[in-house]
Amino acid sequence: MASRDFLVVSETFYSIQGEGASAGVPAVFLRLAGCNLRCDGFTYRDSATDEHLGCDSKHVWRFGQKMEFTEILSYWQTQGWLGKLMQGAHLVITGGEPVIQQRALSSFIEHLDKSIFIEIETNATLLINAMLLDRINQFNVSPKLAHSGEPTSKAYQPHVLQALLSTHKTVLKFVVASPQDIDEIMINYIEPFQFPRSRVWLMPEGGSMTAITAKKPWVVELCKQHLFNFTSRLQIDIWDEVTGV
Repeated sequence: MASRDFLVVSETFYSIQGEGASAGVPAVFLRLAGCNLRCDGFTYRDSATDEHLGCDSKHVWRFGQKMEFTEILSYWQTQGWLGKLMQGAHLVITGGEPVIQQRALSSFIEHLDKSIFIEIETNATLLINAMLLDRINQFNVSPKLAHSGEPTSKAYQPHVLQALLSTHKTVLKFVVASPQDIDEIMINYIEPFQFPRSRVWLMPEGGSMTAITAKKPWVVELCKQHLFNFTSRLQIDIWDEVTGV
């Protein structure tokens, strides 16, 4: 069966990577529509409607439009972003859960110059195909902890984690809502896989500058205690926005 020649895109923009191992690096973002998780335990509300969305990017990724590969590339070319990618800016593929569209995504990536550094952000619940495992330069894996509201049976998939961690291109980023989250992180992720702590980032949970700032001190202390890396959310620190910047 031939792969389709389009992606369902929620937004694409040029900014800096706001989180994790590549925080601060100029990046073209390609946010794909759809997700296989709900994350109702998160507290984000739509500022326009006051609807409880849980996930802080759901207001964007639950909508999308079909964009043919040529349309995406033409838009990037017009904006000057293809040139940025060729000069060292990263391509960050995010969602939602972009792996849902991995068949089409694999075909799209074949249209890109192999020198482009590609990051993909995933919740590590879906196995990733061999082409993406080989071509993607960095997997930003952000497993959903219990406070997300997702049942462990859906959010915790050890076989998927093992496949990703074995690539040696994976970094882990945990969104932490309380100091007690560290127990789940250690028991389910660090100890079973013996994953290097130097490749683990902790990030305060929150969709606003106020929420993030309140959690930063104790998240930093957890990082110091367990030798993890700290990451804020630069898109919130700078613009107080969670998407589109």
